[in-house]
Amino acid sequence: MATDTGDYDHEALRTYFVEQGLALGSGDLEAVADRFDATAVLVLAEETVALSTPERVHDMLREHAGAPDPGDAVALVPQVTDSAELGWALLWVEVRWSLRDELAAERSSRRVRYLLRRARGTFEVCVVVPLA
Repeated sequence: MATDTGDYDHEALRTYFVEQGLALGSGDLEAVADRFDATAVLVLAEETVALSTPERVHDMLREHAGAPDPGDAVALVPQVTDSAELGWALLWVEVRWSLRDELAAERSSRRVRYLLRRARGTFEVCVVVPLA
């Protein structure tokens, strides 16, 4: 049974996704990949993709899960819209990603669900599910 996460987790999640947005927006492959479990997967309607290398993580996120194409947006702003604990170490989190231009105007947005595992003061992405 899923339970709501506490205030501590909400702030930690917000910080985690802000840092992920900065790494995605800047194209920092290592920083992006460091946030993913070695066995992470991207679940799409037509297939499930293993995210096994930094390049694969970045390419798949850019294509399917909110990461901007180079030159497409200057900021990627996350909003955690829902989170629930699935056990002592797992969280199911929904994030709305807002892609902003140089004037901070929203150009587009995407919603993505993540299965996260708590790990040594941070989180690791285990599953990514882009939402329609």
